[in-house]
Amino acid sequence: MKRIASLLLVVVLLTASIGSALAATKVKPNKYSIPKEGTVLQDVPDRGIKPKGDSSRHTMIPGESPTTGLPWSGDYLPMIMQISNSEGSVKVNGKTVKSAGIGERAPWGGQYADIVFEGILYRTGATRISFLFSDSFIENQPTSAGPVRSARIGHVLLREEWESGFIYAGGPRKEENNIKELFAQTGADEKGVLFDLLSGNWLELKYRVKGVKAPDNYNANVLGFRQQIPPTYASTPRPFLFADESPYTQGYEFASTINLDWGDKKYISHFFYDEAENLYLRFSGDAPYMTFASAEDRSAENQEQMSFSNVIIQRVNYEYVNNNKIMPNMQSIGQGNADIFIGGRYIPGYWVRKSINEPTVFYDDQGSEIQLTRGKTFIAHFPPESLLTFTGIE
Repeated sequence: MKRIASLLLVVVLLTASIGSALAATKVKPNKYSIPKEGTVLQDVPDRGIKPKGDSSRHTMIPGESPTTGLPWSGDYLPMIMQISNSEGSVKVNGKTVKSAGIGERAPWGGQYADIVFEGILYRTGATRISFLFSDSFIENQPTSAGPVRSARIGHVLLREEWESGFIYAGGPRKEENNIKELFAQTGADEKGVLFDLLSGNWLELKYRVKGVKAPDNYNANVLGFRQQIPPTYASTPRPFLFADESPYTQGYEFASTINLDWGDKKYISHFFYDEAENLYLRFSGDAPYMTFASAEDRSAENQEQMSFSNVIIQRVNYEYVNNNKIMPNMQSIGQGNADIFIGGRYIPGYWVRKSINEPTVFYDDQGSEIQLTRGKTFIAHFPPESLLTFTGIE
């Protein structure tokens, strides 16, 4: 508890000092490029939704995955991996599209991720992706995923939330954004759950992929790293709630297209609802957001477009260490608005996370915990000032 209290004190002091720096330094605003059409959600006042009941941990349902709600049996111990999302290019209908995470810059192994997180890397709107793996371990997968990149403060807090194993490739080690120091503050460094690929360890479980430009070429055997975690370590699940049929139909707006603008046109993404499959298909710019099968199979014919049963836009504030645009400090402990999309409908919701030791809980507009559709979930840690629009059936 002393370590956690110390960490929280650091975050509080950090936020205060950053506020002073921001007041003294004029920050150039981001440029939002998507048209303000349909329903526009940007800088929406706090909804102040009051949760009904408490956010205590649910009991695991035998045979049901706590992360996807799909049939599952196994030992619960998720792994989170930091994934590059740098700019690439690909031909779409004869036109070259330049956008984040596409073409040769597409990730691999993402088809095994139960949850995909996206959050700010640079204040100007560049983002980083995090994959959370759990269900696929019963299939002994993935043995290849990447490209692995560095972590920031928000990713440290994400690991604490899920009590996961954590695969990353370094991170800041200066000022008040010292990743190694933060892991020590939380006690994670003593638990055997951290795997920094830039260290000289685990040579048999990682390698640089030939033919892929560095630094976006680090491959990791996620299953192999998970097996390195001491058998005495336990991760306590906090299952999502799932419904076989979505309760969010009557009275909820249709949402067939979702558009996210982080403030950099290369990082604009879209989700298009496929009613037949009851899935949201993710696009980066105008290009399908794909994942290669593995580091060794980066063939176009075996790529898969990433799609999700649930899309959650969690509005979180960011502060910047010493006003440094590449040192984001995600404020993921507290509460705020959540724009939630399930089954082609929009739910104006809310999120609450009480402490670093507790998970984030999402609520619908009535204050009840959200009931997700079974399957994969995308969660954007999206600043309030960033632009989100959606349109219904045309």
